[in-house]
Amino acid sequence: MKVGLFVDHIYSKICYLFLVLGIGFLCTTIYLYVKLPNIIPIHWGSSFKVDSWGRKETLFILPVSLFVCLMLSAKKFIHAHETNPFRVMAAELIFLSVLTLLVIAMSYVYAIYFSLL
Repeated sequence: MKVGLFVDHIYSKICYLFLVLGIGFLCTTIYLYVKLPNIIPIHWGSSFKVDSWGRKETLFILPVSLFVCLMLSAKKFIHAHETNPFRVMAAELIFLSVLTLLVIAMSYVYAIYFSLL
């Protein structure tokens, strides 16, 4: 219960942190879009080897998905759809986990794209 209260107390601050990270990733995406060639790797297999190539416009999928998750994780959105405090806490923890995984994935992918420059 204490963890739930702690998460609920700092949830908005954590979402603002992800918003700032999302803006940074969007700026990075624009920079990479200008610098990268038209065809880039877009999928890596289980052995972390490229197994699919695509257009560089696919770079925008990750920041857009981060912003969509941020909109869905807004407290107003969660509280409008759920009133049970335990479910609200669970939704907040799930959204924070998804946002964290997205940021980790974006960091890994962008590191690879910067190595292509």
